[in-house]
Amino acid sequence: MSSPQRIAIIGGSIGGLTTGVLLYELGLDVHIYERSAATLEARGAGIVVLPMTERYFIERGGEDDRVSLELPWWKYVAADGTELSADPDHFRFSSWNTVYQALLDAFPADRYHLGREMTRFDQTDSGVMVRFEEGGATNADLLVCADGISSTARYQLLPESQPSYAGYVAWRGTAAEADLPAEAIADLAESMLYQVLSPGHILVYAIPGEDGSVRPGERLQNFVWYRNYPAGGDFEDLMTDRHGETRSASVPPGYVRDGHLAELRSSAGTLAPTIRQVVLATPQPFIQAIFDLEVPRMVFGRVLLMGDAAFSARPHVAAGTAKAAADAWALRDALRDGEDDLGTALSGWEDSQLALGSRASERSRAMGQRSQFGGTMVAGDPTWKFGLFEAGN
Repeated sequence: MSSPQRIAIIGGSIGGLTTGVLLYELGLDVHIYERSAATLEARGAGIVVLPMTERYFIERGGEDDRVSLELPWWKYVAADGTELSADPDHFRFSSWNTVYQALLDAFPADRYHLGREMTRFDQTDSGVMVRFEEGGATNADLLVCADGISSTARYQLLPESQPSYAGYVAWRGTAAEADLPAEAIADLAESMLYQVLSPGHILVYAIPGEDGSVRPGERLQNFVWYRNYPAGGDFEDLMTDRHGETRSASVPPGYVRDGHLAELRSSAGTLAPTIRQVVLATPQPFIQAIFDLEVPRMVFGRVLLMGDAAFSARPHVAAGTAKAAADAWALRDALRDGEDDLGTALSGWEDSQLALGSRASERSRAMGQRSQFGGTMVAGDPTWKFGLFEAGN
């Protein structure tokens, strides 16, 4: 296989954009095709920013160019707000929008194509023909499919490898710090708060405000509350939005039915005071269903699966965006260093990224089983840490 020059990337989220930026800076002819007709926004609210997620910004500009804020303390609290443990961990946090927009600004606008949904592709030994729902097609030497957990490419390549519901969801949302009482702002000024529940757990952490401010009082507070809903009627009812549409993976802000919102707020009485205030101050909570997904392969000739299209680890390791970024950096290195032997370069990339995805998925799955069903999650557990490669890293 000859070295590729024209790269088509399907999916314009953080993983696709990171890949696009890196390969474009490598001198390749890169185009990104995003099915949404408008610039993406408000996806996922807050995110934990592991080093790999913002590696591009650190290497480009150093500390001053980072897209996240640091919280030096990881704290567990009891239902009455009593502090159970406090560890100096210095994890970093941001919003999905902040990271996405920074990457979008780094990629040429005329190469980022909105309203282009891939329906299928056909490949030969020399290239790939990509076809779009809106009509038309494009040719590429290499097709990178970063089209998420509902990947069209994965359905075509591996119809047997589909997401499996884990038995619980994450209720999520953000509240403006300005809407919280002073004592809550003080509690959250330099700390992420965790509370272990029975079953489940909830965490709250600060992210930049809508204007990018990281000053206490001007930021947003992001909550993630893991709650069990058995597969079947309970889950289907929860995922049916206020317009009667049953959602497959998430119910966006503004679409959750009033009855479920009322139940969430009523259940907040079990939460520690500061955490409860964040949940109750959140105007539009939304729902993210938790799935397991692993693929046995990521390379199919001149077509690649990466990011959530290949592995969807449960969020407990906070490695979703970091894994997509790691896939992108490893692909950059493989294409840069692979000379003319594309097949060998992609094979090495596949081996390393399959191993990384499997390890992260296994660890996050074990954490989820402990917290949601095993009842063995305990406050202050040093092994319960974020990390792509291992706990804390």
